[in-house]
Amino acid sequence: MHATTRALASADLRLRGAAVILGYVALGLLMAWTRLAGLDRSYWHDELVTVEDFVRRGPGVILAGEYIPNNHQLFSLLAWATTALAGESEALLRLWSVLPFLLGVVLVTGWLHRRVGPLSGLAFLYLVALSPLLLDISRQARGYGLAVLAMSCLVVVALELERGERPGPLVAAFCVASVAGTWTFPHFALAFAATAAVLFRERRLRRPLGAGVLASAAAIAVFYAPHAAELATNARQEYGTQIAPLGILTAPIDQVLVPAFLGIDGYVVFFHAAWLPLVAALALLLGSSPLLRSRWPALVLTAPVVATVAAFWALRLYAAPRFFSFLLVPLLMLLASGAAAVLGRRRPPLVRGIVALAGAALLSYYFATAWVDVVRLPREAHRDAAEVIRAYAPGTTPVFAYMGRPRDLDFYLDRPFRTSRRPALLDEACESRLPVAIVVQPWLVRPVPIPCGGRPGTRRFTLRQYSRGERLEVWLIPPARA
Repeated sequence: MHATTRALASADLRLRGAAVILGYVALGLLMAWTRLAGLDRSYWHDELVTVEDFVRRGPGVILAGEYIPNNHQLFSLLAWATTALAGESEALLRLWSVLPFLLGVVLVTGWLHRRVGPLSGLAFLYLVALSPLLLDISRQARGYGLAVLAMSCLVVVALELERGERPGPLVAAFCVASVAGTWTFPHFALAFAATAAVLFRERRLRRPLGAGVLASAAAIAVFYAPHAAELATNARQEYGTQIAPLGILTAPIDQVLVPAFLGIDGYVVFFHAAWLPLVAALALLLGSSPLLRSRWPALVLTAPVVATVAAFWALRLYAAPRFFSFLLVPLLMLLASGAAAVLGRRRPPLVRGIVALAGAALLSYYFATAWVDVVRLPREAHRDAAEVIRAYAPGTTPVFAYMGRPRDLDFYLDRPFRTSRRPALLDEACESRLPVAIVVQPWLVRPVPIPCGGRPGTRRFTLRQYSRGERLEVWLIPPARA
């Protein structure tokens, strides 16, 4: 009887182990494919600004020229070096976001698997792989992947310092990750400072950590010294939303965590009582994490999130979800380990079990609605529009662009064009005695019909994109009759 019981238990363990391995393989392949497929699509506006204004102009402009938040300086330097060695392409520059992102995910997943349990690692990989926000920003030629890797290293190293008998190498890794993250996003310094404050509580870490933090602070100060005044000015940009006065109570969840599940970048959650049930459900799962039961991991995983969000709230700064994207690393670690703790029981608590399963189903739904377009379509199709014009409109054809940001088309189109946000531009194009090409992006402009869109011989090309109007239109219009 006992032999049979042991054999059944052993078979059950083997079955569970095989299921975990299969889950890792499936989710790993899904994440890698959805990040690497279609990287050669057209740049979108923020990528284009990064490449044209900084990467192509080199280290002098990147480090000492005009500073704007679009210039994720460490990314721009790496992209410039890559371009100098291997040439420029959309796919090549985007790898500086995709590969660091994947490496950071592997690091955290491996730590959770080993230190907390296989189900926690699997749950983290599930959340990261299926987050529409992370799917969107991790594929861009910008610094988001580098920031995720830096935060992953910072958190994992800080957690391991609780165990480390020889803290020197770990402290060095902690400081390198902190500098890299802050060289990418200046406000990463808030997470660095908060986590360092947690580590300083340990007497044995104070000497090596003190020296490392001072060296890191010096490296960050020198790096940003040419931009000191501009950093303060740019911090006041009014892009995104401010955290409401009472919103600080829920901001780590509704401003950081919730947007990661509900859509691609640009989805902003405003503080409202209607969100409280969702916030409470996520808080229930976060609170179930075994990592919150011990003071050290609890402080390491919550301090950087709370400090960063509190600083933005106190200073009345504006933020979009992507600004906080690196903070998803500790939050998703807590959420994954909490959900795993609930679902890993033989009899999961009813309410928390329902919340965990419903949340997984909801995330799967939002991912299913986003991933096909993100992988298959460009974020903005300006290169496609330029290719249509070059293919079907002779070089002498006048081009008119009715769009909010015409420099995006100018980046790819090797000919001059007229542009305006006023519909009168379309009337002017329709009155031309020559064949004309009209490019329309229905974003940041008033949607109006093309006055001569029904003229015989007109050709219309609709170029789909997954953001900012969801399409570009190229109209080839025959000349007006005398």
